[in-house]
Parts: sequence; C-alpha cells; structure tokens
Amino acid sequence: MTFWYRLLIRLATPLVFVYLWLRGAKAPAYRQRWAERLAKQTVPAQARDGIIIHCVSVGETVAARGLIEAVLAAYPHLPVTLTSMTPTAYDLAQKLFGERVFHSYLPIDTPRAMRRFFDKFSPRLIIILETELWPCMLAQATLRQTPVMVVNARMSERSAKGYKKYAWLVGPIWQQVSFIAAQTQASAENFKQLGVAQQQLAVRGNLKHDIQVPLSTFEQAAHWREKLQRPILLAASTHQGEDEQVLAAFKQILSAYPTALLMIVPRHPERFDSVAQLIEQQQLCYTRRSFNEAVLAKHQVFLADTMGELMLWYALADIAFVGGSLIERGGHNPLEPIATKTPVVSGPYIFNFESLFARLEQCQGVRFANNAQQLADVWGQLLAQPELATELATKAEQEFKNDQGATAAMLADILTVLAAPDNSAQRTMFMMKTENPDKNTTIWFDPDVLAECSSSYFEADYWHQQNKVKGSATGRSTAFFVDAGEHGLLLRHYYRGGLVGKFNKDRFKREAIPQSRAMAEFSLLLKLRELELPVPRPVAARHVKAPLWGYRADILVEVIPNAQDTFKVLLQRQLDEQEWQLIGKTIRQLHDAGVYHSDLNCHNIMLDADGAAWIVDFDKCGFKQAGEWREANLERLLRSLNKELNKAKEANRDFHFDETRDWPLLERGYRAN
Repeated sequence: MTFWYRLLIRLATPLVFVYLWLRGAKAPAYRQRWAERLAKQTVPAQARDGIIIHCVSVGETVAARGLIEAVLAAYPHLPVTLTSMTPTAYDLAQKLFGERVFHSYLPIDTPRAMRRFFDKFSPRLIIILETELWPCMLAQATLRQTPVMVVNARMSERSAKGYKKYAWLVGPIWQQVSFIAAQTQASAENFKQLGVAQQQLAVRGNLKHDIQVPLSTFEQAAHWREKLQRPILLAASTHQGEDEQVLAAFKQILSAYPTALLMIVPRHPERFDSVAQLIEQQQLCYTRRSFNEAVLAKHQVFLADTMGELMLWYALADIAFVGGSLIERGGHNPLEPIATKTPVVSGPYIFNFESLFARLEQCQGVRFANNAQQLADVWGQLLAQPELATELATKAEQEFKNDQGATAAMLADILTVLAAPDNSAQRTMFMMKTENPDKNTTIWFDPDVLAECSSSYFEADYWHQQNKVKGSATGRSTAFFVDAGEHGLLLRHYYRGGLVGKFNKDRFKREAIPQSRAMAEFSLLLKLRELELPVPRPVAARHVKAPLWGYRADILVEVIPNAQDTFKVLLQRQLDEQEWQLIGKTIRQLHDAGVYHSDLNCHNIMLDADGAAWIVDFDKCGFKQAGEWREANLERLLRSLNKELNKAKEANRDFHFDETRDWPLLERGYRAN
C-alpha cells in the first residue's frame, strides 16, 4: 500500500457515498447500512474471532455456496461472516444461509475503516472469492498476522497487465496473500507473473463445476413445466443494452411459436422496473414473479424479479441465453445452465470466461449469436430441432463432468491454513452469550457454566448474602473465591494502579467494549485455552458505563482446583528442581505460542496438587511476534521474586528463594528443547 493509494482512497470516499445515494434512487437498499461502509456498526461478540468469507456480489456468493457449507460443517465452533459490496449479495446470503452466518458489508478500503473492521471482527482467517483484493485490508491482515486466502481465483492476461500497470499505486498486494487457489493453469501463470511464489499457489479448478442442483429444484421445475405446457426461453443475467435485443429476438420467435414464453432475469434488481417498462413498450403481455400470480396463456414474458431462483429458471427453460455477452460486459458463467442440462446460447463478448467458452466451442456445446437477428435464428433452430438442443446440452455436460472436486480441494487448503479443532470441549466466543441488563451494562458469559448471568453475579455482597464466599486473595485489590456449585469461581474487580489509582479507583477511559479490560481478558483466555495452554477458564465478564466518563469492569474465572500461587508456596517451603523446571517450561509454552504476559510475577504462577503449573491474570496481555519481550518477561519474574525476598527479610520471615540456586533451574526448564 502506497502513500498515493491512501490519499486517493480517502479522497474517493465521499464519492462512494454519492454513488450509493444515486444508485439508491432505483435500489433503496443502497441507502441503508451506511455505517458498515465505514466499519462503524455494532458487531455482536459472537461474530468475533471467526472466519470471514468475502463474496463481492451475487455471482461469487452463488459460486461459493458449496464451499461455505463445507466451512460451516468443518468449523462448527467458529462464527462465519459473509462480507459483500452489494445489497443483492446480502439478500442472497440471507436466503441461502439464514442465521447460520453473520453478514456485513466490507468497508471502504481506508486505513481507519479497515482498522476498525479488524478490531470489531478480529478474524482468524479471511477467504476471498476470485480476486477482490484491497491494499488497506491486506495491510491490516499482515499487521495482525491474519492469513488471507484467495480461492476460485481467476486472472486473465488483461487483468494481470492492469495490476502490473498500477503496481506503483496499490503496492505489493499479491505478496501479502497467504495462498491462492487458481481456477486454471493459465490463471496460475498470470499470478506468478505478478510475483506470487510457487509454494503459495495451486490450481484447484472452478467451484461452479461442483454445483449440485437439489432434486427439489428439478421437481419444482417439472411442476412448472407441467402447468405451462409451452416452449420456454430464458434470458439470464441480462444487462442494459441487451434487453432490447433479447425482446426483439423473441418477437421474431413469436411469429413461428406464438405460445412461447420468454423468462427474462435482469442481473441487477435496480433494473427490474426499467426492464418492465421496456416490455410494455414492446407491447408484450407480461407478469412479474413478485406479483405471485399464475402465468397465464396470455402472458408472453415472465419477468423474474426476485433473487436466489436462477437455478430454478435454468432447470425450467428449454434454452438459456447467458447474458452480459451481447454487450462488452464479458459474459457470465455458463456452468449453471450446464448443471441443469440446459442448452447454452451466448453473445460474442465472453472474455471473463474465455477458457470455459473455448472448451464449450471446441466440444460443440454452445451456440453463439452476435445480435438480435442471430439470437432469433439460434433460438428458432433449437426449438425446431429439440434433438439438436439435447445434443448441445449433453456435449456441454460431458465436457465438464470430470472437472469436479474444487470444493473438496479448496476446503483441504483452508484446513491446512486453519486447522479444524480436535477438542470437543473447546469453547469460543461464538458459543458465548450476551446479556444487557440495562443500557449501560454488557455481560458476556459461558452458558455451559452458568445457565444465566445477572449483574448481581459480579457483586461480592450477593455471594456473601448466600454464604457462597469461601475465601479471598489480596493484591492491589481483593478477589473473592465463590462456591457456584460444581464450579468454583474467582470474582475480580478491575482497579487502577499507581498514582492514578489514588484519585481514580476503578474507572477506565471509555473504549470499544471488545477492547475493554474485562472483555479483552475474557476473549483472550478463550483463545489461550483453545491452544490448550495452562490458563484458567473464563466464565463471565461485565462492562458497565460509568456516569459521565469511563467504564468499570469485572471478570469471573474458574478456580484452578487445589492450587496455590508460587508466592504462597515459597512462604512455606523451598521448591524442588522439578518444580522450578516445570515453571520454566510452562512460561516457554506460552512464549512459543506468542503470548505476552504484561505482569509475569510470582503471584500469577500457580502450582496444583497434580504437579502442573498454571499462569493467571491476563489483564492487558495478548499476542506478540517473537522478540526481546520474552527475556523481559523472565527478568520481570526474577525481579518479583527478589522483591518478595527483600520484603520477607525486612519483615523477618521466611521466603524460600535463592537466585543463585533456583533461577538457573527455572532457566533450564525454559530453554530445554
């Protein structure tokens, strides 16, 4: 990402909203959910820390349907969020997947918007369909070590030249992608020309080869056909400039086949009304799918003005014209009508799917028409010779019958980048619940531990009144041990330290709830336990907006059974060699996972009766790349041990720590292979 790109995208942002407003005149949905265009929306906690799949529009969403289903099955413990740029893609996602996925617009690619987007979703993997790459998004993914995969990727020679031409503007974006699953070898070669390394690239085929048309779709189409009993022509995914030609061709067909029905499916919903006006101007009798009325013998045209039903119309039609090809739009994918065994007709402009159409032309599985007259001729010939139409569809189907498997191959790639869990007890943010007892309070909790969680659960007095407080731990403040049935809980309120704490006891500067102290620690502990690290189980966290300024925070974690912190153990006895090495190994385990502990001291390291070591209190902690902080962590722990030793000497009490004797044992455990 270059300075010039950042400048231009900022300057273009107001123009984007002007475009959305103007387009909203015909499609009102473009004037809605603008906060998402800048990543300023509220994101549910359950959508965090999951997988984002970006399908820019309807075509990519349709292509990805099988893969999305496979991802949902492979990662049932993780949220899946579909992002797009268009309302139609959102509508289709809702229809196909419902509440099984979250949906958001991908924000405009400014540095701040993408930073907010990553803060809100905190994704662990981003999957992009085809080639929808944005420099600021990739920069944030690289900064946060979030892998980005491009699947079903296609790169024409013309597109590759365009990326090369503007490399000075967008920067080395292709080198920031973790893996690319290309549709064809030709696309793979073009990606190599853009600097993608061989080990980050594979040819996996086209997801649309894996389209499995549900039996119910064919049954529904057969029911329609039985009722209509007439020749049916389909013009699918048409664009402005094509509809006039399609209607002109159809009027010629009517002279020979007066009972024929034309089904026309405009590519963009905002054109539904304008296409209806064109039909009226041609003085053709028509009905619209949205009218929910029967198609009668008098109706000559059926305007399919709904989303998500194109496969039904393909299955119903005798012949399908694939739009975007009579104008210089580049055509649309012919694999959908091939999947429904429908003969394919196309215009000459098919450069978006050149390789597919080249194969169809070679096997004689497609007919081409350059204009309205030729389209009428081709339609007429195939209607007059149904055996020729059947042969056309059969040849196309045979050509691509061995090309399936892209979905399974791409899922295997995804599983390589992000391993699926093998721990059935794993808990993630997706499994947590959110409560808002009032407008100022947000609670996250694990329903596997607590059936419900009210604000009173974070008040020590509540537990005292029930005689459930079984002890306390003192430090900067008091934490309470609570008996909550089969789970022992530790309740901790967050307090300010240092000089600030003398006049501001427990208020923190207001920030986004997921980044606030208790919520951040809660979600971090979930991730650490997912990595099977020795940390306590988070149970609940509370964020409360304070009057006028700031917020207060509390957390409930599960008590580690039969465990004492190292400080208390050293007050009683000397640790043996095995225990010191165990502590060193446990710290190294966290460091190898990239976990930074901001306050590693002898109070935050626990030893239990089963000979295991645990690390607790992850306030203001997180993940970091390998660096000098690891040694600094160890030095902080050593300082805390020596500090407690000096305090014990001043108080004339025992503290069984000797740096020359004990510290080399801890280091030996830490540095052991």
